[in-house]
Order: sequence, then C-alpha cells, then structure tokens
Amino acid sequence: MAALTVALAATPVTDGALRAEVDHLILALGAARHLPYRGTLAARTVTREAAEREIAIAIGVGVAGAGGQVEGEILKRLGLLPAGGDTGALLAKVHAPFASLGARYDVDSTRLSVPDFIPLDDQRGVLIHEIAHAIADQHFGLRDFLKLAPDAAGSGGRRLDGDSQRARLAIVEGDATLSVLELGDPHEGFLGTHARATLAARLRDATTPGLPRWFGELGSFTHVDGFLFMARARAAGPWSAVDALWADPPASTEQVLHPEKYDACELPVAVDEATLPTLTGFGRPTGSDVLGELTARTWLASALPPEIAARAAAGWGGDRAGIYTPKAGATPDAGAPSTLRPLAWLTVWDDAGEAEDFARAAAQLIAAQVAAAPAGVTALERRGEAVALLFGAPAPAAPALDEMLEGWRRRQAASRRAATRPRHGAPPGCRRRDRGAGRE
Repeated sequence: MAALTVALAATPVTDGALRAEVDHLILALGAARHLPYRGTLAARTVTREAAEREIAIAIGVGVAGAGGQVEGEILKRLGLLPAGGDTGALLAKVHAPFASLGARYDVDSTRLSVPDFIPLDDQRGVLIHEIAHAIADQHFGLRDFLKLAPDAAGSGGRRLDGDSQRARLAIVEGDATLSVLELGDPHEGFLGTHARATLAARLRDATTPGLPRWFGELGSFTHVDGFLFMARARAAGPWSAVDALWADPPASTEQVLHPEKYDACELPVAVDEATLPTLTGFGRPTGSDVLGELTARTWLASALPPEIAARAAAGWGGDRAGIYTPKAGATPDAGAPSTLRPLAWLTVWDDAGEAEDFARAAAQLIAAQVAAAPAGVTALERRGEAVALLFGAPAPAAPALDEMLEGWRRRQAASRRAATRPRHGAPPGCRRRDRGAGRE
C-alpha cells in the first residue's frame, strides 16, 4: 500500500522519458534474445482511466466471438467461473487491477501503452516483458500464431480450439519470460535444472491472489509452464531451438505439461462434435470446444488435492465438450434453475486404466457439486478408454451417455486406429523423435 501511495503521488511519466527508455530497452532485449527489432516501436503514456478502458475493450473483443461465449458458458457449468452475470463483465472486473501493474502491448495497434502514474523504475519488469511481446510479434506474428484475425483463421486454416490456443499462449508468455531473464542474467544461470525448478516455484507463488480458480491456473500455466517448456529448449540448444518452437508449436496443453509427449509427437485424439448427444428440449449442442488436460486438471483440483487432480488428468488423450440452449418455448429442466446451460463432455484417455482414474476422481467431484447445487441431471459413465459426462441435463441421463459412448465406439471401429490408439509411441515420420535419436 505504501509503494502504491508513493507511485500515485509521483510525477507523471512523460512521453520523452518513455521514448528514451523504450529505445534503450528494445535494443538491449533484441540483442539478448537474438531477435533485433526493426524500426521504432510505437509507445505512448496513458492515464489510469485510459489503461482500464483499453483492457476492457480488449476483453470485450475477445469475448464477443462465438468461441469466447462458448468457453465462458462451459467454464461456468464446470464451476470454474462464477455462474451469474455476463462473462465479459466478469473478465473486465478480474483484469481491471492489471491496469495498475504497468505497460501493455497491443497486437492490433502494435503499440505499447504505458501508465503515466507509475514511475518507470517501478514498472520496468512489466515493460521489458511487453517489449518482448512486441519483438516476438514482429518476427512471428502473434495474431496469425494465435489465430486472432477477424476471419477466425489468420493467414489460413481453421480457428484454434481452446486447448490448442492455450498451448500457444504458453509459447508466447514463456518466450517473453525467458527473454526477460536472459537480459537480466546473460550468463544464463537460470537455465540449470535446479535453478529452473526454483524459479518456477517462485513464479507460481507470485500468482495474483483473489482470482477465480480458472484465471489463477491459466496464468500459472501460460507464464510458468510456458517458461519451463521454452527454457528446456534453450538449455539444450541455441536460441534457434526456441525459435523452432514457434514454427512447430505444441498441439495441446498436455504437450506443454509433459514435454516428452511433445518430443514424441503424441497428438491429441480428435473427438468430433457429432459424437455429442441430442438432449430432449435442447436438440444438438449450440457450441463446442476442446477443454484439454489443463481444464480437466483444474476442474478436478476444485475439490481434490492438486497432486491427485494432476495424476487423474495426466492420461488425457482428447475430448469435446458441448453446451446446449433450450428450444423456444421448452421447459426441459422441469422447473430447475436455468442460469446454467446443460453440458455434455466426452473425454478419451490413453487407456482404460487412465480412464478409470479420471472417472473415479470425477465421480467424487460430481457428487460434491450435485450436493451443493442440484440442477438437472449430472451423471458419468465409463466404457473402455472413454468417459462421458453430463451436467445439468434433462432426465433420463442413460440414453445421452449411451449415445456418446456408442458413437465414439462406432467411430473408432470405423477407423484404421480402432483397437488401440498409438499414443505411447511416436507415429511414423516424427521429426522431433528422429532428431532426438540422431537420425536426422
């Protein structure tokens, strides 16, 4: 509080002072990161009100799309976001305090906005981190990398699913953290195995308190696990090895949490939306997404010890979650509260044993959630390597669970990979494995 009072009473940062600081830091950081910035990085000072407004606008744009709305409804149903209110308003409230932390790089305007009410010395760490984003943006194109373009596909291809985008966010944030550390310690003492683990623990402890569980876990994943993923490549090779991760990014949060699965090209199993059931009074899902290991682990950890949640989610292979909207004039919940919409979630695991571990942990959590706030039918069933879950669905649950599990079985039977999925070994043509074995 005392530091904040001093900062608020300080003389506002001038554009001239900011220009000199940015020009100095971008040269130093570009040299440390081995990625020089071409041209002049646009930067301006902003008031507190302007900083908060920019954050609110950025959040609104991100949530306005169908993907943001679907993700918000799914997270609410899982209990990872507060159930009431608009998702955009919640995000704005959560992120508003970050306007007081320091600089922010905007990928749309390619410009730095730096609070004029915080002395530059007090926000230098955040400023360097954001400059690192600007350098990465110029060289790798953050909008295309994250598929943020208005056409939903950037320079080509489909929009990323939620889990894939979170994995790429870990690359973005991990690279920036690694760059900041390189500038501060050119001897790279932070790259040692013990030093990395110690630093990661410190970074996790520094997570902003008071956030909803999902935001805390997402921040820890993108910044800390992202740093560990990128630092692993830097510890084993030159900066070009880090650059290569941008060209060949992880396909899932699973690959970031378990880098050996990235090395083995262990891709997520695709679960099509067609596998999700039709619900009485709702019809087909109005939106769906891939939740991934990070979301599964975070959901389990809302009621179970973190180490048990992590173990139960570690065998994740693929999933698809669908959210439903009542048909006009229908009252399918028979009077149950309708603030939360039904959710169907089909998860696929590395083998039947991993599926059983998840099902057992999930059943404990579901029992606790149903006891706390019963609304509609919530149920779970496992068959082989697949686990189907329903949240807040109309009764009876058995047909919908059977539709998911049988649909998955039929699709697997029709696939050339029917009996067992080659998840534990690298598929043919895995260049990462071949490089590691010295065959390339």
